[in-house]
Amino acid sequence: MSRFGYEIYIKGLVQGVGFRPFIYNLARKFNFKGEVYNDGLGVVVKLQINNKELSKFKQELPKKLPRLARIDEIIIKECEFTNLYTNFFINSSQDTIKFSPILSDFALCDECKRDFYKKNNKRHLYPFINCTLCGPRFSIIKKLPYDRINTAMSEFIMCDSCKKEYNNPENRYFHAQPISCSDCKITSFLKDKNKNILAKDDEAFKMLAKLLKEGKIIAIKSLGGFHLICDSSNSKTIKELRIRKNRPQKPFALMCKNLNEARKLAYIDEFEANILESNLKPIVILKSKIIFEDLAPNIDKIGIMLPYTGSHLLIFEYFDKPIVATSANLSSESIIYKEDDLTSKMAGVFDYYLDYDRDIINSSDDSIVQVVDGEVMFLRTSRGVAPYFLNTKNDFNFKNSILALGSELKNEFACFFNNQILISPYIGDMKSIQVQDRFFQFLNFFKQTYELEFSKIISDKHPNFYYVKEFKNFDNYKIQHHYSHFCAAYFEYKEFFKNDEKALGFIFDGTGYGDDGKIWGGEIFIANLKEYERIGHFENFTLINSDIKNLQNLALSIIWHYDLTHLANSFLSKIPQIKLANLRKIYSKSTLQTSSLGRIIDAFGAIIFDIEKISYEAQIGLLLEKYYDENLNFSYKFSYKNGIVNFKEAFKGAFKDDKIKASTGFLNGLANLIIEFSSDFRDFKVILSGGVFQNKTLLEILKARKFHFLLPLKFPCNDSSIALGQLIHFLELNND
Repeated sequence: MSRFGYEIYIKGLVQGVGFRPFIYNLARKFNFKGEVYNDGLGVVVKLQINNKELSKFKQELPKKLPRLARIDEIIIKECEFTNLYTNFFINSSQDTIKFSPILSDFALCDECKRDFYKKNNKRHLYPFINCTLCGPRFSIIKKLPYDRINTAMSEFIMCDSCKKEYNNPENRYFHAQPISCSDCKITSFLKDKNKNILAKDDEAFKMLAKLLKEGKIIAIKSLGGFHLICDSSNSKTIKELRIRKNRPQKPFALMCKNLNEARKLAYIDEFEANILESNLKPIVILKSKIIFEDLAPNIDKIGIMLPYTGSHLLIFEYFDKPIVATSANLSSESIIYKEDDLTSKMAGVFDYYLDYDRDIINSSDDSIVQVVDGEVMFLRTSRGVAPYFLNTKNDFNFKNSILALGSELKNEFACFFNNQILISPYIGDMKSIQVQDRFFQFLNFFKQTYELEFSKIISDKHPNFYYVKEFKNFDNYKIQHHYSHFCAAYFEYKEFFKNDEKALGFIFDGTGYGDDGKIWGGEIFIANLKEYERIGHFENFTLINSDIKNLQNLALSIIWHYDLTHLANSFLSKIPQIKLANLRKIYSKSTLQTSSLGRIIDAFGAIIFDIEKISYEAQIGLLLEKYYDENLNFSYKFSYKNGIVNFKEAFKGAFKDDKIKASTGFLNGLANLIIEFSSDFRDFKVILSGGVFQNKTLLEILKARKFHFLLPLKFPCNDSSIALGQLIHFLELNND
């Protein structure tokens, strides 16, 4: 006896998100018979139904998807069942070809947060509470399929109560792989630098709070690695943290217990509140209500996030102030996630540390966003966002697997295989050997998980990126840095363009190897995803050397370039004459030239803010935002001829105008330049990308003037999206 029915293959974010119980309950609702299971491709549904019933199933399927789920593709095949189903059930995972996306880690959901505070709940104040709707994924997975045995939870045996929830398709804990409770718990430990256990579980958190009140610096193991935390109101402790971490001025992010506490520190609109409380719980860059000289010296912005694990909530049960929460890492290196690395590398930074006995398999950083005109703009994509998988739905005919290596700074890599794009989590600055190790750790993880062999490597045109040399045996296609920026931004808005339509792109950043061997960074393109033409750029000027942190030298380069010595007497008088003479000799022999707007901004800041060396990236940009006066109708003139932008007038003004007038004139002048240049190309849509466009004030000026532009939001406009741009250009160029 047999009966016809359907096999339904569903691809997308459908594993580890409660998708199978969703299908189970939907099938039970209609009294359908069959089964559902995970495989390496996604979710497979077998239904013993007729065509009319199939239509009903397809109509209901997208209406109430689990909140973390995303359907990319549905394939339906008619089939014949020789063994008839008598009910509908959830079957175990099938280990076939690896294809299903791995999800990122998500913040605690509202349901778990309510249970955390319920005194009669078995997970009351349990720091590792989570369900199918939230909690760790990427940080604990070892391989696909995403089942408990393939995660860091494999060594933890469920108690009978958790096992009952885990096996109940009508329970939100159904197949929540990290499920545990106080009876089958993950244990927390408070330890000293020598790994001696001082307290466990709840007592560990109570002691941690006591130590915070005493001004101690604590390392705590979070979802994707260790954070350094301390009392945000203790100036002495924060100064000590800056000394120990060698971080003299770079702002520290804060974690607040809830939105109400965050509102005491910063101005927060409804859009910022929504992203703060979302299931991503990123760091949100906000306008601070006062200048926090200890936390964010000299600037009026502060990064704030809310608790995203039960451990964070438990800290605030015993400590009633916001805490500094910054990654535990050495300067320019990746976040530390292993206990041995923490105690060997950071022992001179923290006083005590909070650990737990579940391993972190894959590390991740906190994602960072800002809100511009009601839209969330990602500045760093990691926890809650990446790894990011995008089904291209057979848009590209390229059959082999491709790897795009991305940029040297803010690196993320991107892969194409089986008609999908994978973008890695944030990795870091590849000048560090430790960050390169992280790059290859992530790469090897995805290669093994999806059984990848790359036929093509795509990289930047820069000839001396060390990590690129590791792929010397591969066929390597090279793409210019700023054009990669353009392609990533264009791809985000691809639906806006028709038939390879070209766009006008302003790509402004700090550094990128140019087609002419010079350092680009203030570029204007006419381009699409297949080709580009450089139609304009900021005027090239000669650099004294490649030390971009020395702002004084950058300023000298521009003073000599535009022969402004007669206006710069006050600035030059601060430099010893012998040093000045030697620098002039070096300058006269230098062949290093740049069109970088990022370097121009830094040089401008050296003059108006009297800063010799930069302490952190974007420091000058943040100061310009602080001193910008929206009520001051003033701007410097950035003139251009034959596409070459002259910035002499801004530097002439820098030597006579105060900080407010100079900051306002510079940002207004940049906005005017973009608008005026675009007016000569009215038939083209405008794309803005590159790190300079992380400047929220500049974007708001353009918005206020009703200037329409396309700005990367989902994919960062900084170098993190270089790999995506590289990959998309290559795929489009080779698409039949």
